[in-house]
Amino acid sequence: MISPRLRTIFWAMSLTTVIARQILFDSSDDSSSRWTTFPHAITRVAVVGAGPAGLQAAAHLRAANLTVRLFERAPSPGGNWFYTEDTPTREGYPNGTAEKDEKVPKTLPARIFYEEGEDGIRLDDRWTEHWQPRPVWYDLHTNTPTTMTELPGVKYSPNTPWSVSVHDVQRHVRAYASLHGLNSNDPPIPPSSTPIASYSTRVESIKKCNHTSTWTLTMRRIERLQEPKRVRVDFWTEEFDAVVVSTGRYTTPYVPAIEGIGNWSKAVEHGMYSMYHSQSFRHPERYSGKTVLIVGASISATEIARAIVPFTDRLIASVRSNSVAQGRGLDILLSFPEKTEIVPEILSFEPLKGDDAGIRAGIIHLLNGTTLTGIDEIILATGYRSNTFLPDLVNPRTLSNLHWTGHYIDDPTLAYTSLGRPWTHGRYQSYGLAKVWTGTARLPNQKQMWQDYQARKYQFGIPLDVFPQEAQIRQFVAWLNAEALEFGGQFVDPLPVETRETFAYFVNAHWKQDWLMLENYTWFDNLPSSEWPKPWGSETEQVKDVLW
Repeated sequence: MISPRLRTIFWAMSLTTVIARQILFDSSDDSSSRWTTFPHAITRVAVVGAGPAGLQAAAHLRAANLTVRLFERAPSPGGNWFYTEDTPTREGYPNGTAEKDEKVPKTLPARIFYEEGEDGIRLDDRWTEHWQPRPVWYDLHTNTPTTMTELPGVKYSPNTPWSVSVHDVQRHVRAYASLHGLNSNDPPIPPSSTPIASYSTRVESIKKCNHTSTWTLTMRRIERLQEPKRVRVDFWTEEFDAVVVSTGRYTTPYVPAIEGIGNWSKAVEHGMYSMYHSQSFRHPERYSGKTVLIVGASISATEIARAIVPFTDRLIASVRSNSVAQGRGLDILLSFPEKTEIVPEILSFEPLKGDDAGIRAGIIHLLNGTTLTGIDEIILATGYRSNTFLPDLVNPRTLSNLHWTGHYIDDPTLAYTSLGRPWTHGRYQSYGLAKVWTGTARLPNQKQMWQDYQARKYQFGIPLDVFPQEAQIRQFVAWLNAEALEFGGQFVDPLPVETRETFAYFVNAHWKQDWLMLENYTWFDNLPSSEWPKPWGSETEQVKDVLW
């Protein structure tokens, strides 16, 4: 009988015939030109972001004996799963963030002390703007089972419900960080060395120095001092051979440029804004007896609707038509409660007569010619944009110019972890990053990567694209194991059967009956790469807007 491990290796070798040869080789007879090469050895790597993906990247890079520095603007690990009662700095209207873009001193390193109210800014506001509290609410639960939101080496308690609260996920991620010496209170080893993780640290910029072939990161760290009404801000730079950007897809709130939205954004009632982005939603009780309009139709919109509907007097949702989402059956996740009144997209907001009486008397014009009035509060569940730090190279909306492994094609010493699901894909991608940068796995040369990219040869969609995302896992397993056969190292397995089985059962019980079955996975395992289902992005750019 062949062991599961050998089956995995043989499967990888056979799949390499149809995959790895296509991605690792070109037609050149000169073997030295087949692969990406680096100008010097990579020994020092920066990881930006300490969510599930960033923590796994840092752990794998450390295990490969690379010197790693992990930077996180929040005071603790968790990424979007780090819940606090604090709410983010108010977003800009329209299309923007309210971050104040504090100037970096010309001479670095630098240290600045701020008093309460200095420059007209409260210390609490200065702190909040620095780390931007995450867009999760108190009663949030996962919409997938624990097997799909579990980090390697850290198990949830056997009695944990399949759908877990944000607080359980937060503890789970912190446990993984502690397991790998990456938590906010982990001391450096040895004590005299530089700490691996730097929390409350915002990366201000990432720049490539072509002369040294290294990356310069400029950091800003804020610390609340024991002495009252004072904070310390430190600015400095560090040099790295490679950088992993792991800040996720939900960094900057997106506010659509609807006519009149700037005017309505100024309206307040009882000292609170009447319009705000869903990133600030924390508790449903504040909506008791109110008429609430939610703008958007994706996960945040529908889950917030279900949370507040028991409290509201009237709940309305403005939904923009998206034929791609509808055609793909996304209603399994994006379903509003029955009490919700669905109206079309908003055309414009009629100017208000003043800013201090809320918006209840205001008039909203819809795309179909009808109007809304009598609204107490508007929640903009209109999505987010990534922070790629280098928008001229990697578009924050489309995450362009990246190889399927996450490497930036023109310079693979830069990589992004936002191409798949961090819980399930992160273990493969992080291991791949470590192997490429330590010379135990190969990337095609730049010409081949661009040819594949422009031909859309390796497109795997977004996290809701189930089988294209499974295709990416198959691709990772085949590539990593083929390289391990060549250079040595750990073999990797596909996701366990129990993970697929529980996910399929969960989908049928909690999403939609017969939408996904375990047999679908078996069918996909036997499907040649030439017949893999195409992701949404290969059909239309509308996919970029599905998530709001």
